[in-house]
Amino acid sequence: MRTGGFTLLELLVALAVVALLAAVFLPNLMRARTLAQERSALGYAHNVYKAAWAYVAEGNPSLVEDPDCRDGYTAGGYRVEAPGSAVAACAVANRGDGTPQVEVRSRFGQVYRLP
Repeated sequence: MRTGGFTLLELLVALAVVALLAAVFLPNLMRARTLAQERSALGYAHNVYKAAWAYVAEGNPSLVEDPDCRDGYTAGGYRVEAPGSAVAACAVANRGDGTPQVEVRSRFGQVYRLP
């Protein structure tokens, strides 16, 4: 006579199914998180580059160089807020012809150089 509970075998099968699903989905979720952090660092590099280029395009005589722009970047009236934890290093330099070059390294080690 059954009184309405689960058997040990049913519980073990359900636990095995949950463990299998976790084993399949967790690596994909971690990869998606890493990819999102990489895209965030790339987006920050683009924003800093656009701000620096806009400042130069206004006819300003010199580029605002910044050897460490992890805490944000300001060039004239153009401001880019700090990127958060996605960026490990950031630098804005003059390419030699008065135009900016931005180099951003993500926290996972990927380096983005613009242009």
